[in-house]
Amino acid sequence: MTEWLRRLRGALLILVFLSVFLYIFSLNFRPPEKMDVLQRFVVETLVPPIKSVGRIASFFEDLVKEYVWLRNLRSENALLRRQLAATEQKLTDYQEAYIENLRLRRLLDFKSSIHVDTVAARVALHDLTGWFQTVMVDKGFRDRITSDMPVVNDEGVVGRILDVSDRYSRILLITDPGSSVDAVIQRNRVRGVLSGKDANSCILKYVRGNVDVQVGDLIITSGKDGVYPKGLRLGVVQGIFKDPVDLFQKIEVKPLVRLNALEEVLIMKREANAPDDVMGN
Repeated sequence: MTEWLRRLRGALLILVFLSVFLYIFSLNFRPPEKMDVLQRFVVETLVPPIKSVGRIASFFEDLVKEYVWLRNLRSENALLRRQLAATEQKLTDYQEAYIENLRLRRLLDFKSSIHVDTVAARVALHDLTGWFQTVMVDKGFRDRITSDMPVVNDEGVVGRILDVSDRYSRILLITDPGSSVDAVIQRNRVRGVLSGKDANSCILKYVRGNVDVQVGDLIITSGKDGVYPKGLRLGVVQGIFKDPVDLFQKIEVKPLVRLNALEEVLIMKREANAPDDVMGN
């Protein structure tokens, strides 16, 4: 019984509300005249709450519209960020292609200036352990590469082929302590042996202490070690250390090749009848 009365009361409230709403709505269709007491009471009592409800509804409508607008804005921003990232990547690719083209052009010009057959190779891997100064390149037995072939680029001597597989070869860089190159100071033709010191420098050994050596002197290959042709650029003198009790002076040499930035090299395939002086000196 109580449940039935509750439902009846709810239905009556809804009916009253609808009746009042329809009554107010019907006033729009009556000719203009002064409202009676009931009309004024209804209008003055119910219009403010109805206006408040309308403002609340407008507020939520605006809120929903702003939420939708913000979602669209976020989507547009995300799209613009993706487009900007793609554009920046394209610019990076173009710059990388341009720089690579410059490197290859210099390498091609150098290749045309020497008098032996060469094979161009790309550096595939630098030694990751740091124990050895070596790099791997993408040419091997299939390209008729053998051990002890000299490796150069347009800047100077890189090193020599250490060992070879079918498709790859390992290069011993001139900065490795196990490397040795018969060298000569270009200015005064004094000979020595260039060996590796660390990743960034070499040592010119067996130069007597009374010999004139100057910072900035160019060191080139002598062609007398049976590996490197004569006249290839090795490095420049960057430090001289003399010990009165030592027969030889210690000469520190900076390689001309930026060995930590190698990307392409030329492997020199010296033939039996190839000239010793590949640079035409």
